[in-house]
Amino acid sequence: MLLQRLKISGHSMEPSIKDGAEVLASSIPFIFFKPKVGNVVAFKYFNKILIKRIKKSQSNHFLMEGDNVSDSLKLGWVNKNDIIGKVIYKL
Repeated sequence: MLLQRLKISGHSMEPSIKDGAEVLASSIPFIFFKPKVGNVVAFKYFNKILIKRIKKSQSNHFLMEGDNVSDSLKLGWVNKNDIIGKVIYKL
């Protein structure tokens, strides 16, 4: 996926991204650079695509967490292969 438009469902990324907002995610940045702490990324999680911020990284695994810590689902570590792209723009 070079560029994908995604709609946010839920409050876990507030206040930076509101429920119902749309974002553009792209795989292009990760062709040149490894995902890093602080990046907001789209990734596969079971049968869903989620948007979260990378909080920690360890080898090819990344700890994802929403910005709204009181409402954020604790997902644990996500493999680099499950990352679809970096959120590059809020619509």
